[in-house]
Amino acid sequence: MLKYSLRSQSFSFDQYINIFQFIAEDIKRTIERYFINTYEGPLNTIIPQILKQKGEEHFGEEYVKVSSKISEEFYRVALSEAFLMQPLDNFTAKILVSLRRMADNLEPDLIQKIMSYNSDLVITRLKTPNPSVDNQVFIGSKAYHLKKLRLAGFPVPPGFVLTTEVFRNYKAIMSHSELLSELHSMIRFNLHRVEIASGKEFGNPSNPLLLSVRSGTAISMPGAMDTILNVGLNDEVTENLSRKKGFEWAAWDSYRRLIQSWGMAFGMERDTFDEVMESCKTRYNAQQKVKFKPHEMRETAFEYKKTLKKNNIDFEEDVFKQLLTSINFVIESWSSQRAEVYRKNLHISNEWGTAVVVQEMIFGNMKETSGSGVTFTKNPKERKQGVELYGDFTLQSQGEDIVAGLVKPMHISNNQLSANEDKSQTLENMFPAIYKRLYEIGTQLTEEQGYSPQEIEFTFESDKPEDLYILQIRDLDMYAKSTIKIFNTPYEEMALAGRGIGIGGSALNGRLAFDMDDIEMLREKYPDESIILVRPDTVPDDIGMIFATDGLLTAKGGATSHAAVTATRLGRTSIVNCISMVVFEDKKICNFNNHSFTTGDKIAIDGNHGDVFKGNYPIINEGNYTEFKV
Repeated sequence: MLKYSLRSQSFSFDQYINIFQFIAEDIKRTIERYFINTYEGPLNTIIPQILKQKGEEHFGEEYVKVSSKISEEFYRVALSEAFLMQPLDNFTAKILVSLRRMADNLEPDLIQKIMSYNSDLVITRLKTPNPSVDNQVFIGSKAYHLKKLRLAGFPVPPGFVLTTEVFRNYKAIMSHSELLSELHSMIRFNLHRVEIASGKEFGNPSNPLLLSVRSGTAISMPGAMDTILNVGLNDEVTENLSRKKGFEWAAWDSYRRLIQSWGMAFGMERDTFDEVMESCKTRYNAQQKVKFKPHEMRETAFEYKKTLKKNNIDFEEDVFKQLLTSINFVIESWSSQRAEVYRKNLHISNEWGTAVVVQEMIFGNMKETSGSGVTFTKNPKERKQGVELYGDFTLQSQGEDIVAGLVKPMHISNNQLSANEDKSQTLENMFPAIYKRLYEIGTQLTEEQGYSPQEIEFTFESDKPEDLYILQIRDLDMYAKSTIKIFNTPYEEMALAGRGIGIGGSALNGRLAFDMDDIEMLREKYPDESIILVRPDTVPDDIGMIFATDGLLTAKGGATSHAAVTATRLGRTSIVNCISMVVFEDKKICNFNNHSFTTGDKIAIDGNHGDVFKGNYPIINEGNYTEFKV
């Protein structure tokens, strides 16, 4: 019965309890038939003889007790020596106890989840093929392509993936101690394989392995989910790592980043940590954090930690518990407000869920010759054949700085430069070996591996090409427009306020908004006019506002930041990295050189050329225009 019941998904939990009850009863009958009934008669004859040989005489109830004890000892030995009888009895009893405990304590729908859970499908290594789960449904697009690249020999950090099977059964796993313990054991086993591949040990202060913990959805949702970097750091590990040559500053910068991610995962605002950073910059008389001395970055990290305590948030010092909590953060971020807004606006089903990608951490923030970036293998402005790198990078940074739009990046290629830009500040000129290796990877992907034009997220720990690693790839979605909107006013007659990098759309007139309150007010007051959102940087938290507006204007961030990519995918006219723009969020004012704007002011932006104008101007359509959608 058990054998055939496992072939059907429709068998109920109560039916399984019945089956194991039947098995338990069959075991009892077997014991009675082949042991008790078989030996009871001989024992009634033998036991008096044994007692007589020992010179013992027992009568009445006393004889019953003594003979029962001797019989019990005989049956125990006989059953223990019988093939599988005792183990089968114990195993069946254990299962029944577990099933009945579940029936008493868990809801029926949760029990059904546990019944359908398959632990063979919950985890996979990036270096080991696993046909059962090696698809985008189980491990998400990010891990699916990373695994393909690592198996093909590309420079991808070692790691493993918790599949969407964990997400789908998350509540069941967390409610069942045995399932949770099994999952933790599997994580420990796969973590050890990463330790072997990296030559480092998780939690070892003298040679620590640090981890990145990222989401992995089947349908791309840039910036909508949490990422926790530098997992594995605590006070002791960071102190020891900072004594290692090359990590004096980076160790504390990485710790600071982890503490901030930890606090934000518990609901703290990014602005709270920004205020601490600005205070430290003032204290140490440094305009940029990269100018901090190692001991100053150490003090900054502990200031961040004090901020956690002020907000009643405990930082986990046990690194394995820290890893488990980080995994939980990522899974639970599927239900975050920004993720729900993203799915609602793009009509993505809530049931898809997320995988969790755990990899060795790469230090793009190690030194002045380290960095992170994102490059496209095609120039979004042109339609040339072959590979032409186009993107952003920044030095002494980690990948989240670029994709979260938190920095003012530099260009990847010389052909991105405008006439008045510094030609020395490109990856192509500053790190020619890294640029050449990226070009080779782009060529291999598109010409040898069969990929369409790609967006490549990368990190390098030094200027040596062997220290370059690929963190993610995704398709560059191309489309062609037959027309583009342009301003029908001579350029010299328009009030130019400033310039940035145009990354999508064309000419757009609108009114300026700083936050969701502004957006809602302007939509009500000017229902027929466009709204242009202005932000100091394009952080993932802004995604909800991007959906609600028609254009995007930022002081920092590049074309490859998550929020910028989202804006372009949605067809929003966007300009980023407006270096001359200063945004005062609290006062709702932004200044462009000699121009100042506030909520509701008329503004015009050109998403093709990156120009920002004061006022609104007539717009017409122009034909024969093509661009990329990313």
